[in-house]
Amino acid sequence: MKIGVTDEGEISREISKVMKEENFVLVPTPASVIKERPDIIVHTAEIPFWESNLDPPRAWSTNTWMAINIARAGSKVGAVNVYPSTFMVYNGRKGFYLEHNTPNPLNYYGISKLAAETGIASLGNYLIMRVGALYSLSYDGVLKPFIKASFLGKRIKCSQDIYLSPISVYTFSSTLAKLIKKGIKGFVNVSGPRVSLYDFCVKITDLFGNDAESIKTPYLDLSLDDWLLRALGIKIDGREDFLKLLERKAIGET
Repeated sequence: MKIGVTDEGEISREISKVMKEENFVLVPTPASVIKERPDIIVHTAEIPFWESNLDPPRAWSTNTWMAINIARAGSKVGAVNVYPSTFMVYNGRKGFYLEHNTPNPLNYYGISKLAAETGIASLGNYLIMRVGALYSLSYDGVLKPFIKASFLGKRIKCSQDIYLSPISVYTFSSTLAKLIKKGIKGFVNVSGPRVSLYDFCVKITDLFGNDAESIKTPYLDLSLDDWLLRALGIKIDGREDFLKLLERKAIGET
């Protein structure tokens, strides 16, 4: 199987480690898709959360427009378009979001991802994953400031009123591989169990040896319901997932 990835970033590297028996090629443009003719395209290129909200035109250009154009080329060569989207297509008023719940993005990052979802889904032959709060020792996601501050030994302040469904980059990559191998299509939530931001911060501070302080903020529940993932025989254990971070720290990897 030939798998095209749209960048050479952290997620692409992790997927290639998990699926090392497959042939990976870089397809950063529609022309490269036509040339390489991959069986599957994983849209790994994106402008991260923080940058997207500061620079909406750049986010639209990459997260939305580029993704759709590459997907159109993929559709021409018969490739399955695999698009990692985000829990931020929701506004956090409800929580435990199901795949069919109506999106209402919280920020521009969510808007750019939702627009890409719509364009890619309209082509058919797709797997769109709404992914929980991704994290690693280096991943540039919503949890990065807390992990970075904790790594530097700082006391971190974390809300007890914000709920997320964190999932490590390592577990996400292995889950994506399982979904591809099973031939799953459509929309699937890919996330760990629901947890408060404060409880996640406590785990981080236990890892690095500093302290977390609980603070009050407006209530926000951006957790995802993983019932469909479990129905497909894939269950993500939050504790086991976090231990992967500990293993990477122990061997000095990101």
